[in-house]
Amino acid sequence: MLGPNIVSPTAANVIYVAALTLTTIISLILRYSEVDLNFVGSPPSLCNASIAGLCDNVAFDMCNTPSCVGYWGVYRVSFSLAGSFFAMIWLTWTKTGFSTTAHRGYWTLKVAVYALILVLSLVLSNDFFAVYAWLARLGAPLFVVYQMICFVDFGYTTNEYLLAKDEANDRFLIWANDRRLWIKAMLAASIVLYACGIGGIVFLYVHYTPAGCKFNMTAITTTLLLSVLNTAVTLSPLAEHGSLFVAALMFAYSTQLAFATVSAYPNEGCNTFSATDDDEFWFLMSAVMASCTIAWMGFKLGCRHMGGIALSGKSQGGSRVPSARMPSSRLRSGRLAAPDAVTVHVEPALSAPESSRAVLEHDEASFSAYHFVLFLAALYVAMFVTDWGASDIDGVQRHNVGRTSAWLLMCSNWTCNALYFWTLIARHACPDRNFD
Repeated sequence: MLGPNIVSPTAANVIYVAALTLTTIISLILRYSEVDLNFVGSPPSLCNASIAGLCDNVAFDMCNTPSCVGYWGVYRVSFSLAGSFFAMIWLTWTKTGFSTTAHRGYWTLKVAVYALILVLSLVLSNDFFAVYAWLARLGAPLFVVYQMICFVDFGYTTNEYLLAKDEANDRFLIWANDRRLWIKAMLAASIVLYACGIGGIVFLYVHYTPAGCKFNMTAITTTLLLSVLNTAVTLSPLAEHGSLFVAALMFAYSTQLAFATVSAYPNEGCNTFSATDDDEFWFLMSAVMASCTIAWMGFKLGCRHMGGIALSGKSQGGSRVPSARMPSSRLRSGRLAAPDAVTVHVEPALSAPESSRAVLEHDEASFSAYHFVLFLAALYVAMFVTDWGASDIDGVQRHNVGRTSAWLLMCSNWTCNALYFWTLIARHACPDRNFD
């Protein structure tokens, strides 16, 4: 039971992401059921502010309304998972077989460690977790930035992948690709994305900008201006590698972030949805949205981490994997660069007796960066579910509604646009650096 129990890299990634997703769902349940998992001291709901000194502590300063009692339960389960990932950072720090074994094995021991930390958290005071919440506020924004970087990278990767399929004359669904169908599909997708973005901006101006809603006006207008700027730079000679498809994807995503921003602002005059009484519906939507978001980001992180082995031509089990650099091109120009040579590396298949031990001996790697991002994701769960620890909207049961969430979403929107803008001008800003 306490043996290594080595699993494949994909299975290990799925297990870690499942733990993160399950923690997110449990956190949502704890928040809305107002269960704080505090086994020592008086719960915040019993705190009597009229008694001198009883409520004079860090925990009461952070949470002093009935709507935030469940926050403490969220912090406890998040702290337990974050503590587990923090331990894994140090156990997988070196590029050795031990790091690989620790990352892909000893699951019974890992569960026991998590359970031990969780039990310990039940007897720690809320003051301790008030400090943890403040630390999470500092670490969680790093995961938000990582999300933005991943999305920008997703746009470029998708663009290069589709261009490569067109260049190789791969079939487009059931049709032969003899008329640059992949390029035409990308152009059509770009038009649809721009139409959605423009339509979304018009919708937001019509329904979310009544008189006096300066925050909403700022969020929508800056989204429009930044998107127009990025599109103009993409189509200019300044960005030789610019892609209309990526620019359109960024515009649509930025519009979605703008909608999330104005929807999160807790002002009934500017956001009519913040006053809804349909708590069960919003609870279900919160659980689905939060768990899917965290699960997808965690899974893609693992795929990116394992991608380094695949792209170098290696693969588990000795399969043949082509390694090639995909050409990038500006969609608007319709010109494709000549394809780079494709090099195929063939790894000898492992015989059955060599089992997983032989694989691990040749798979020495450090997984500390992977677990560091998951550590930040665990901190992000605590903030994501509790509106960053803010309790200024008593009685609101919608997920991620509050001034803190609204400002964070707007800053995330700006950050995402700024990152994309940097990818367009980076070659000119740093001409001596090799960005290949």
